[in-house]
Amino acid sequence: MVVKIRSLSVGLSIWLCFAGLSAAAEVLHHWVQFGPGAEMIARVITRSPNCPTLQVDGRSVVMNRRAAPVESFPETVCEHRVPRTTRQITLEEKRLPTVKPDVRRIVVIGDTGCRIRRGKVQACNNPVAWPLRTIMADIAAKAPDLVIHVGDYLYRSMVCPVPEKCNGSPYGDNFQTWSTDWLDPAQGLFSHAPFVFLRGNHESCGRGDKGWFRYFAPRSIPADCPAVTEPWTVSVNGLDLIAFDASAGPAPESSPALLHVYRRMAENMFANVSRETWFLTHRPLWVNMHAFGELIDGDDTQRAAFGAAMPEFLSLILSGHIHAFQAIDLANGPVQWISGNSGTLLDPMPTGMVKNIEVAGSLARTVVNDNGFGFLMLTREETGGWWMDAIDVNGDLRHRCRLMGRTLSCDAQ
Repeated sequence: MVVKIRSLSVGLSIWLCFAGLSAAAEVLHHWVQFGPGAEMIARVITRSPNCPTLQVDGRSVVMNRRAAPVESFPETVCEHRVPRTTRQITLEEKRLPTVKPDVRRIVVIGDTGCRIRRGKVQACNNPVAWPLRTIMADIAAKAPDLVIHVGDYLYRSMVCPVPEKCNGSPYGDNFQTWSTDWLDPAQGLFSHAPFVFLRGNHESCGRGDKGWFRYFAPRSIPADCPAVTEPWTVSVNGLDLIAFDASAGPAPESSPALLHVYRRMAENMFANVSRETWFLTHRPLWVNMHAFGELIDGDDTQRAAFGAAMPEFLSLILSGHIHAFQAIDLANGPVQWISGNSGTLLDPMPTGMVKNIEVAGSLARTVVNDNGFGFLMLTREETGGWWMDAIDVNGDLRHRCRLMGRTLSCDAQ
């Protein structure tokens, strides 16, 4: 009897082993992202109905099913949550990224998809006109410890009307479009660094929300799409990052109807800030851009909810939404940095630096602009400050600034 039980056990173990290998072989995409509290989340998208097995610090674990196949998303999404102290995660002999004890190099990207909407048609099949793959490869070569995506992944919202620019492009909130616009170009970088993902207005309800909650939302998938989700905090190497959902509302600002919700959230977000903190929100609170026949100066709703409530330790706001690069050094507030220039059709932002101008009623000591494609690299100094480098699509340095507390000093270019 003992022999039979043992034989059954061995057979079951072998079956589980092969089932895990089979599931892993069907994996299409894999990444590691930060979640609330002390969590890291490994996620995969697989063709298999079964979730694959991970090796986590030498221990075998079968991933949990996060989302089953449906018509628009015919693949299975699996996840496994681990402590941030985890040192090794392996999927089918592929090493997944984990958190380094000393996070020193942080990349910020945003607004990455290829624009096909309302008469604005980007040449998605041209790697110069839509250079996301080039940017992702350059970031991977720079070996960041962490990548922050400040939102807006999905831009292909209609059938391609100009075949020479985007023939064969998928569109809409489905697996094929998410793969083309973000997952495929990002997969190489997924293998190098963990991510913090923000929800942008392109992931708002009725737009790209299904893919967002299925793939990248840090919490479980809700039954109904919420206009706004609760903020959460990432802590890495003495730095706190507050991730805020500013997806709801028409461009360029978030929904005024949510002002009371934002104010309630501010009480919790800022109550215990006691060390260096950055605020991550898709829509910038401050912008200085004349475009589309108007002055765009930022998000009134967030400024009203958060401006006076932000504690002194909150030194930097990281945003996208504006399809350009801009850094704003406020005389009485945190530095606002916009990195929404990582792939989608660019906004008409002039390149240059101006001093001592008013931005949404506040004095900005310095405003630095650039209208090219690229990303932001932040590198921690031994003295505690940060070098902030705006890098273009060719890998060249466009602007270098130094952040010390709430003060930004930038080199003239």
